[in-house]
Amino acid sequence: MLKNYFKTTLRALLKQKLFSLINIFGLAVGLAVSLLILLYLQAELSYDNMYARGEQIYRVLRKSEVNEKGYLIGITAGPYATALKNDLPESIRDALRVLPSDGLVKYANHSFMEKKFFLADENFFKFFSFPLAQGDPASALANPNGVVLTAAMARKYFGGSDPMGKTLRVDDRYDFIVTGVLAENLGRTHLDFDFVASLKNFEREDWFTDWWNNNFLTYVLIDNPQEAQRVETRLPAFIDKYLGEDFKRNGRRIDLTLQPLADVYFQKDIRYETGVRHGDEQAVYIFGALALFILMVACINYMNLTTARAGRRAREIGVRKVLGAHRGRLVLQFLGESFLMTSLAVIIAIAADELLLPWFNAAFGLDLAIHFTDPLLIGALCGLLLVVALLAGSYPAFLLSGFLPVRVLKGRFSQQAADVFIRKGLVVFQFSLSAALISATLLVGKQLDFMRQKDLGFHAEQVVLVPINNSEMRRQQETFLARVRQEAGVMKASAMSGHPGGFHDAMSFTIAGKDENFRLRTVYTDFDYVETLGLEIVAGRNCSRDFATDKAQAALLNEAAVKMLGWTNAEALGKEMRRTMFDTTRCHVVGVVRDFHFSSLKETIDPLFISMRTFANVFALKVAPAHLPTALAAVQKQWEAISPAYPFEFTFLDATFFQLYQQEQREAKLFAVFAVIAIIIACLGIFALASYAAEERTKEIGIRKVLGASVGNVFNLLSKEFVRLVVIANLVAWPFAWLAMNQWLQDFAYRTTLDWQLFARAGGLVLVIALLTVSAQALKAALANPVEALRYE
Repeated sequence: MLKNYFKTTLRALLKQKLFSLINIFGLAVGLAVSLLILLYLQAELSYDNMYARGEQIYRVLRKSEVNEKGYLIGITAGPYATALKNDLPESIRDALRVLPSDGLVKYANHSFMEKKFFLADENFFKFFSFPLAQGDPASALANPNGVVLTAAMARKYFGGSDPMGKTLRVDDRYDFIVTGVLAENLGRTHLDFDFVASLKNFEREDWFTDWWNNNFLTYVLIDNPQEAQRVETRLPAFIDKYLGEDFKRNGRRIDLTLQPLADVYFQKDIRYETGVRHGDEQAVYIFGALALFILMVACINYMNLTTARAGRRAREIGVRKVLGAHRGRLVLQFLGESFLMTSLAVIIAIAADELLLPWFNAAFGLDLAIHFTDPLLIGALCGLLLVVALLAGSYPAFLLSGFLPVRVLKGRFSQQAADVFIRKGLVVFQFSLSAALISATLLVGKQLDFMRQKDLGFHAEQVVLVPINNSEMRRQQETFLARVRQEAGVMKASAMSGHPGGFHDAMSFTIAGKDENFRLRTVYTDFDYVETLGLEIVAGRNCSRDFATDKAQAALLNEAAVKMLGWTNAEALGKEMRRTMFDTTRCHVVGVVRDFHFSSLKETIDPLFISMRTFANVFALKVAPAHLPTALAAVQKQWEAISPAYPFEFTFLDATFFQLYQQEQREAKLFAVFAVIAIIIACLGIFALASYAAEERTKEIGIRKVLGASVGNVFNLLSKEFVRLVVIANLVAWPFAWLAMNQWLQDFAYRTTLDWQLFARAGGLVLVIALLTVSAQALKAALANPVEALRYE
């Protein structure tokens, strides 16, 4: 019986080659895309799930607010870990400090500036049970000079030789001995590092014990969530014990909270953290839904094409029933056909993904791979095969097996109106999904264009950012700036604690004449900051070298700060302000700058305090476009004259600022790719249905042409029904697309408009594509010789 079913299935596939090819190809494309998305989802959801004690690890976060907006801070100071462990020993089993850093690493003739150099307590591998290819995790960081490398770094510095026991020189100051090499496959972790070195060398530094020097990632080990909840209730008293007096002086407090390790990767709205990877949980849901939608579009193709051609197999079904076949066997046969076609599609999909993965990874910054030894992946593939085979084959199987043999064998077979209605409904559903995807693609692109073209309040073009990556350059920053200002092509140069889109701390301020303290974002810079970035002074003046007291006592506010403090721009001038911590110097507001976006457009503009201080992390150089190459070469020469051991690195401010939307850029590309695939699959189906409709109406078309119907009349006859379905699909898609896209836009404080023209463009595009697809078959039928048509059948 099974052998007979197989022969029948194979005969049916070969007899209807075009439809079989479209069915298999459509399913293969849908499965290939779904498998790619499945790999992406598997990768994103696998972060931090490989640690032996992962469920017991919590990260310590600080909680603060600016302008009544609360936010979380990912870094703490060195004393937190020890104090938490000592003060709450019955709850906190252990504590860990990790200090993300960078450094110039040398070995023999190799020297590289490494951005992912961690310093950590010796219990690092107790918390994070990464496998080591060489060395003992329990003792690798017990040596104050110990360092553990990733496998990639071991190859980079030592090639094929054994790195164990070799010495790496860091920043021409510290010698670290290689005590371990991590295994090649670590699993996916939120910690972004290439080196982990012992923290013990730094425990005697002044900053290490300073409760306000916040640079560490702090983790604690707690037995269970209930105990973690008890710790949460005790954290206010804990922080008051050590910082209560400071809070009284500030007039503001900072609290603590615990973050389960499982939440770290997807909780991305945390400020000031470094060395931490984050994903987009919303993107996981979106692309999971996309995989489902594209798979449904492919399955609908199969359903439609199979049921549309039901009449071709009606006699076969009638004969089988007369000869004793019951409905269950027929259902089994048609499901078997679906299973065979889906199996072929799965094989093609896997082969296609293997070929496309390198391009896909490069295009979207991913590192996905198909591991056939992964039981989860194999299980998912088997599940996908079964679900798609049942989903695509069940409706045709039950429809075809339900034909009445008497009617069929008498030649009175005709499809029921309900069946035709369902098929049309499925076409509408297909194109609704396609229209929604195209609408989403256009909106994401429109929002990216909006952010790219929006007036940010500063001039980002031709501004070169040079990070201050070593202590020698930090000591001689004034010398460096004085020299580069003399170079041809360098129009302005400034040093600052953070560039737009970069680090801007938050501090509490005492304001003369006001009873409460206020918290503002801060940037410390020099007299050339405003002109280098092209900021606009809307009241008062800029800080200037012409005023002797400006270096220590002058400050600028942005308009948001003036508004928060309840002043007009004119009233702000001359007001006295003082940082409540670390600073006894009173500053006077000498000017107000127009609001500019020093943070992402996802955030509203916070109040900002700008003062003249020597603390800087980056140089900003305004360069004349015509002299860019020569100016950069001259700046590099001046860098090397002061800091020859450290590489000269630079980026452009406009590109760096737009990197804040890297996730959105990636989503835009993915939306575009998947929208194109969805429309291709849908068009395959509508092409096949148009072919079938033209074939079924061959004699009717011949008669119409003999009676005087023009080519246009016949074209309209065959295409208008499909056009009507696509129009309905657009009308169905638009409300759902509007709701979803409006929700997506809420992530942006500054966003584009969601107007009807966008949906009209998306609908028009879908309609044109569908019309072009149908027109090929419609024109072919319209131009056919009516004599040949009347001889048909």
